[in-house]
Amino acid sequence: MTGAFGSYRTKVALVIAMTLTGGCAPRPAASVVTTPPEQAQLRQKSIQALKRGITYKQAGMVRAQSIEVLQRHLGNDALPWIRNALHDEEAGVRFAAILALGTLKDKVSYTKILDRVADENVGIQIAAYYALHKMGNTSYTARLPEILLNDPDPGNRRNAAFILGLLGERGVVKVLARGMKDKNAGVTDQVVESLAALRNAEAIQQLTFQASSGMGPQRVSAINALAELRDPELAGTFSYKLNEGDFVETKLSAARALGMIGKADGFKLAMTCIAFDSPVTAKNTDPGYVQVRRVRLAAITALGAIGDLRALGALKQELLHSDDPGNQIAAADAILQILGPRVTHFSQQRKAFDQNRNGQRP
Repeated sequence: MTGAFGSYRTKVALVIAMTLTGGCAPRPAASVVTTPPEQAQLRQKSIQALKRGITYKQAGMVRAQSIEVLQRHLGNDALPWIRNALHDEEAGVRFAAILALGTLKDKVSYTKILDRVADENVGIQIAAYYALHKMGNTSYTARLPEILLNDPDPGNRRNAAFILGLLGERGVVKVLARGMKDKNAGVTDQVVESLAALRNAEAIQQLTFQASSGMGPQRVSAINALAELRDPELAGTFSYKLNEGDFVETKLSAARALGMIGKADGFKLAMTCIAFDSPVTAKNTDPGYVQVRRVRLAAITALGAIGDLRALGALKQELLHSDDPGNQIAAADAILQILGPRVTHFSQQRKAFDQNRNGQRP
């Protein structure tokens, strides 16, 4: 799911212009990270990078990305840094902070979040409704359908659809279905993703069709949305796109999706593409540095989902030496996914369950 402010993982798909048809060239082997002391040091470096990311002044997207990743991996230990972000100058960062605090049910921030229901930015109001709902105050949740169906700003309608799906209440299916009549494609795309997250069969079928037959960016977005379902029955769709996809970004998205259901089929491709440096220079293609960034980012996220310890050396290189701060944060996320949980928290418990199911070890 993405939303106008939403998750950095799937937001990547929305900015991809499909221009790359080739594969990825191999690079010299990265140093291996195998011993417990090396892994502990790498974990600490990853956490430090995330904490720096929350204060990275040059890009709000990096700050928001860092908040989401810290919340998932550190749980309540991340609260001091996330609370500070409530006062960030960029609405997208405040949005991410409120969602994270709501997910963690941070009662210390309750009053400040309650104040946000009257924020001049409707997106921030929407985030506050989610956080309050998670903390047990559902008196504002009924405002979300009204925003989805009637707000004049498509960004607000999209955020409302995103949050309705994130809340996970099956009773909102009928409301979301009404959102399919929206004239804005971004809104209807988000509605489909939210319905799929609620296991709506028609939405899943539509995303599966888009994953196979859609235009380039739509194809990647559909694969990423389906990946979040972690449904082994979709393995065939993902395997086909990994082996037959026209674009390397499509293949890497499929590799990530397979990794999320415990299959490492895309490991070799992701390991080679993490050092991608062969952008296409044809007319109407994106600038080379943009192509390099997004392919490497797709490879990083795929390796994190696959969870193979052999990727740690390559990810360490990206963490410490990438010239893109967003890719550094993604590398920290991938490293922490592979190394597994260190603190006890509900999201970490789910990750540990997934790792045990997939035969991995933290």
